[in-house]
Amino acid sequence: MKSKKEKKDSSFEDSFKRLEKILETLETDDCTLEDTIKMYEEGLALCKVCYDRLNNAELRIKEINKTTKGETEIKDYK
Repeated sequence: MKSKKEKKDSSFEDSFKRLEKILETLETDDCTLEDTIKMYEEGLALCKVCYDRLNNAELRIKEINKTTKGETEIKDYK
């Protein structure tokens, strides 16, 4: 299990892959209650890392799309 500092410094992709692994383990393995709780806690921390990274990326995209007048041109990237 990674420390809080390592989780914070993890890339979005690394965090997301670890989340997938946790889900896979919880769905397939016969985990103890204690292991399940630990994985759940780690998963929540990884969700926060992913959410923060996505928010940061959105802010960067908005910054890049600023018009020459300094107004932000918000585009829907769906």
